[in-house]
Amino acid sequence: MENLQKQVLKELKYGSKTAFEYVFKTHYDALLRYAEEILRDPHQAEDVVENLFVVIWEDRKKIDIRSSLKSYLYRSTFNGCMNVLRKKKSENQYRDFFIHHSNFSKTHDYGSMSYPLSGIIEKEFETKIEEVIDKLPPQCKKIFIMSRVDDLSHQLIADELGLSVNTVKAQIMNAIKKIKVALKKMLAVIVFPTL
Repeated sequence: MENLQKQVLKELKYGSKTAFEYVFKTHYDALLRYAEEILRDPHQAEDVVENLFVVIWEDRKKIDIRSSLKSYLYRSTFNGCMNVLRKKKSENQYRDFFIHHSNFSKTHDYGSMSYPLSGIIEKEFETKIEEVIDKLPPQCKKIFIMSRVDDLSHQLIADELGLSVNTVKAQIMNAIKKIKVALKKMLAVIVFPTL
């Protein structure tokens, strides 16, 4: 078994798609279940595991696995889940900030008009997300909309567009990263306007 693992890792470093598919098919389902147990959110768990395999493929020449491949995959999945939970905690803090200010605005009279801060912020976020999606490269934009708006599986998108599932996943991850960067910048301006 150890010899098989060494051979698979060696072939993977040389760009063998067969070796990558072997690792994917052998470990994907178990890693997904593991991530779901931690996050309690199937969509986020799927994002974590898919991102792991995208990174493995893109950084295959640099990856140095000293322990077993299985240990490496589980440890990487765990770290990915922890990153998600840390971001959730941060997002919850921002949400609490918005709720606090929204409640404050409801209990104070600003002339004859109320001041629904949370509604304004929510609209700003929606507008920013739409702007980012509109600026995505055409194929990336199409894939993202098919996935997140039309709710199609990666396999269906790949079949319809004549692409590999890995290409579809990579394009979705790129879109999500761009949206997250834009929203983080926006949050920084809203929460810390003088910085």
